[in-house]
Formats: sequence, C-alpha cells, structure tokens
Amino acid sequence: MAVLLTALAGYLLMHRLQTDSVQSVQQSIDDWRTTLTAMRWTVIAVIAFGWNHLVAWLADAKILSQAKATRLTGLRWRAVTWLVLLELVLGQGVLVNAIGLMVRA
Repeated sequence: MAVLLTALAGYLLMHRLQTDSVQSVQQSIDDWRTTLTAMRWTVIAVIAFGWNHLVAWLADAKILSQAKATRLTGLRWRAVTWLVLLELVLGQGVLVNAIGLMVRA
C-alpha cells in the first residue's frame, strides 16, 4: 500500500511539475506537502483501525491459522507505533530538526 501510494504521488508530482526550474519544483512540492502528509496519516489510521478486521478476515478465509491470527492481533499497536515513528522521523523531519536545534545551541 505504501509503495503504491509513493508511486502514485511520484507520478502526480512528475506529471504536474515538468521540471521547469528548481524553484518551481520546490514550490510544487511545498504545495503538495500537506496533502501527502494527510495521505500518510490516513494510511496509518486505516491500518490502526482496520488491522483487527483484516486479521479476522484472513483467519476466516483460512489463510491464517488461529494462533497466527492471535499473534498478529497482538502486534497491531507495535506496527502502528513503528509507522508513526517512521512518519515523524522521515516524513516530518523531527530528527533533522532536533539535530539542527542542538547544533545551534
């Protein structure tokens, strides 16, 4: 899902930008930044709230055993936590901003 959304966002950016100049590319990326952030947080929310339904559906379809379904149900918040951390570090640049603040201090 993340790969598909990344590819879609890349295609849309490439198609809309046509790389006239570096400034126009940066302006277009800045224009899309809020939309892309909202899309990433929406995917995280869908995973958080849809995880149990997906695991139950896979168990009902006999794709997963009951033991694996139980284990996966227990891992939901761990997966969501990792996705939120990745979003904060990579998407929002929290780590880069923190290092920048330490260097300035």
